[in-house]
Order: sequence, then structure tokens, then C-alpha cells
Amino acid sequence: MKKPLWLFLFLCFYFSNVSSQEKFTLSGVITEASSNETLIGVTIAFPSLGSGATTNEYGFYSITLPKGEYQAVVSYLGFRDIVQNITLEKDMKMDFQLSEEAEQLQEVIVTENVEKLDIRKPQMSVNTLSVGTIKKIPVITGEADVIKSILLLPGVTNAGEGASGFNVRGGSADQNLILLDEAIIFNSSHLFGFFSVFNPDAIKDIKLYKGGIPARYGGRVSSVLDIFQKEGNSKEFKMNGGIGAVASRLLVEGPIKKDQAAFLIGGRASYAHLFLPLFDVDNTAYFYDLNTKLNYKINESNNIYLSRIFWKGRVWN
Repeated sequence: MKKPLWLFLFLCFYFSNVSSQEKFTLSGVITEASSNETLIGVTIAFPSLGSGATTNEYGFYSITLPKGEYQAVVSYLGFRDIVQNITLEKDMKMDFQLSEEAEQLQEVIVTENVEKLDIRKPQMSVNTLSVGTIKKIPVITGEADVIKSILLLPGVTNAGEGASGFNVRGGSADQNLILLDEAIIFNSSHLFGFFSVFNPDAIKDIKLYKGGIPARYGGRVSSVLDIFQKEGNSKEFKMNGGIGAVASRLLVEGPIKKDQAAFLIGGRASYAHLFLPLFDVDNTAYFYDLNTKLNYKINESNNIYLSRIFWKGRVWN
């Protein structure tokens, strides 16, 4: 009689232990509701577990959790939070769309440093800039500039008078890796460094790695400047631009097929060469550039991106 009882208890313990360790993966893409633009760095948290995940450069998140029922909180600065109850019984794909939310805040006093998530991938010496932040930085000519804006970060200096590029913590300009949509940019400036080749209207996210550079970049000593362009508005057609003291710009984006394919075209051109003769300056200088990007959603798990940048500049006497 003892042996069947012992065997029964062992089987109960074994199967309960296996069941308690059963885990499944929850993944998906988080986008902006008004344009279907993917959002970088969105937090999806599970308060009952004290864990969570953030979206990558393509708005994708993935997290593995034990089987069960959970409450997920999706949050992103400037957007309305989403609280969703999830029953995780198999591998699931769940997408979210966040809507913008603007509120006038009163004074905020921070009394505690309470972390929302357990940090699984600590990243040191990384600065992230949004396009909104860059456009708020005062500039002399009225043209927001990606390269000039990162010079305000600690450890970053300009490459010297009349030189293009930037130096990071004592390194030279050629020791920096500059990527646009994962493609290497060898020359990042117009007119000897007065302007960068990056149109701020077409940029979505900027990350500067000043140390602890991930191995996937490799090959550079000082830093990595990783820039991603917008993917285009797949909801509606939009245009925006501006007229500056020395250059003007225009950005056009819209759907090719609603909620599935979109395009983005952004261009800039200078007209400083038209005004220099008025100041008895014999030198002539001009530049123009064109950013293009196509985005096509094949299915829930696959997207195709095609991006291209053209530019030309010239200085002569």
C-alpha cells in the first residue's frame, strides 16, 4: 500500500511542478494611433510580476512570462496609458496603438526613486534625443541641426574651427560610426560642417553611444551615432516645412495603401549663394539634400523598408 501512495504523491508533485514552470512569449508592435508610426522605448509593464519590456527601434517588444492571467500597463511619455488584461495560455502576438495626450502639469516633487521595472539590459553611456528636443534648442540660423545638438551632451565637442564632425571623449572625428537606418554615413555635413546632412523633419530617433558600445556595431573606437528616419504616415497625407534664413525645407508623407504601405519624402535646399554678393563676398556656396523612405507591411511579422538619401554641396570662389 505504501508504494502506490508514494508513486501517486511523486506524480502529483512532478506534474504540478512542470505546470508551474510552463512559460509563453507575448510579443507585438506598438504604434501611434494617428499615423501608424512605430514608437521606440515604449514600456509594457506587468505590476504583479514586477517585470516588463520596452520596444526596440522598430516598435517591437517581446517578453516571456509564466502561464496565467496578468494586467499589462502600456505607457509612453506624452501618450495615454493602456491597461489590458491578458490571459497567457500560449504564445501570443498583441499589438497596441497609443493616442497622444497633452496635459498642463503642476509642480512635480520627486520624493522617491522607485524603479518601475527590473532592468534586464543595463545600457551605460547612452544618450537618446527626440526630434522635439532638438527643434527646441536655440540655433543661430534658425535651422535645427542633429550634429550641433549632440555637441551639448557631456563628453562631446566639435572637431575644431572650419572642420566637420564631432569628437567624443578625446577621440577624433573618424573614430565615430554614424548610421542612418542602419546604413553607414561617411560624410555627415554640408558646407564644411555648417549644416548636417540630416533633415530634422525626417528623423524619428537618435541614440549616441559614448561607451560600452554593443558588439553588433563594432569597428569604431569613440562612439556610435545611430539615427532612424520616420516610416511615413500610413493613415493620412501630411505636409510640413519651413523657411529659414539660409535654407528651406519640405516634408511630404502619406499612405500608398492605408494601414499597410506608406512613403516619406523630405528635401532641403539653401539659397545663401543668392545673398552673398550683396555683402561683397566673392565666394559662393550652396547645398541640397533629399530623404526618401518606403514602408510596406507584408504581414503581422514582416515589414520591408527602403530608404535613400541624396545630397550635394559645393563651395567655390
